[in-house]
Amino acid sequence: MSKAGAAIACVAAAITFGAVAAWPAYVRGAASAARAAALPTPAPVAQDYVNRDRIIAFWERAESDRHRGDFLSPQHLSAEYMQRYRERGDVGDVLRAMRTANEARRAQPFPDPGAEVALGSALVALHRFHDALAVTKHLERLVRGDPGMAVREASIDLELGRYGDARRIVGRLMHNDDSRTDRDEAIAADTLIARYDELTGHLSRARERFARATAYANARFDAPAQERAWFWFRTGELAFEAGDTDAAIGAERESLRTFPDYSEANRMLARITCSLHRWRECLDAASASARVVPYPEVLGYEADAQRALGDADGAARTEDTIETVERIGNAERISDRLLAVYYAEHGKRLDDAYRIARRELAVRDDIFTEDTLAWCAAMDARWPEARRRIAIALRFDTENSLLQYHAGVIAQHFGDRATAKRRLERALALNPQFHPAYADDARARLAGL
Repeated sequence: MSKAGAAIACVAAAITFGAVAAWPAYVRGAASAARAAALPTPAPVAQDYVNRDRIIAFWERAESDRHRGDFLSPQHLSAEYMQRYRERGDVGDVLRAMRTANEARRAQPFPDPGAEVALGSALVALHRFHDALAVTKHLERLVRGDPGMAVREASIDLELGRYGDARRIVGRLMHNDDSRTDRDEAIAADTLIARYDELTGHLSRARERFARATAYANARFDAPAQERAWFWFRTGELAFEAGDTDAAIGAERESLRTFPDYSEANRMLARITCSLHRWRECLDAASASARVVPYPEVLGYEADAQRALGDADGAARTEDTIETVERIGNAERISDRLLAVYYAEHGKRLDDAYRIARRELAVRDDIFTEDTLAWCAAMDARWPEARRRIAIALRFDTENSLLQYHAGVIAQHFGDRATAKRRLERALALNPQFHPAYADDARARLAGL
């Protein structure tokens, strides 16, 4: 994998597992239409995932038989483990990737960028963002001036809430926008800049830029099917943030055509159809996602759909599974934010939700962690902290309906009718059906203000 390709994978991993709320997707005006007409056509999709286990078995044999100084076998094996993790969500593959990346590092007398990239990718997937940042900074000293490493650093900065550091890197990348010739570097840079724009309150701009990244990513015939599907998944996610539900559903279905059974696309499809109260579709998508990766968020959609369809016993069993995930399936704590959100939204174990959200803050202090903590604090009647935290989460006035809704409810609790009205109206203006329960609640609250 090229360094720029590794940067794409790093950004994809950070974004895919970075937040419960949305992120980057992707035209407006004659200039945009002209740019769209110049975009490449999609390449045929390689079904590389069909051979993943055989490829891994080959490199496992090579790694076990390797001679002294062989760093390529464990390095390749680490990359394959990480790709299988992105396809199937088994955290055990990340741990295996980290082990083999460290073996590749030890096999050489001098630092090797490939092994460092492999290690950094595993650390990002495990949400060990501070460690990943340290590895990335070390990498930048080995390959000075490599734009792919700058993209990796900024993507981790965004997870850690280091927005000033990310802004400086984004500024440099944007300065070189028109002179960039390497396609992989352009995809990685556009993906990062779109994410930064989305977080900092420029949703339309983010969607437009990411449309370009998606087109070029899907023209790469040698890219893994899952990676190409990820770009469609992200397209749908931002379309939903912008209230374009038809485009969002279409993008998620395109993602699933590119990489069947993609848990992230099914998760997003469940979120959208659940918000539209299309409960049978929601249940089908949520169940398909949970069969691959049983994250609390998607299990929550499954339980909500079961209950709406009259299957109270099935909903209870699904909710029991969520608590099982917390006890035995969250050893690396990468589901902490998802658990906190689920408990807070469903009025369950509110003290635990608050505790988990506080624990997540030690891992990353981005706006969505602050928003999660604010909402968990509010639901646990810790209103002063909720007000402090939501103010931090709103530092960029991010165009995200859930964040705006949370801010409106918290403002209303403190009697700030003007702010509550503005925030609730903003949430509904962005997406009138942003949540299966909260969208209607926002309308009811506005009627009473």
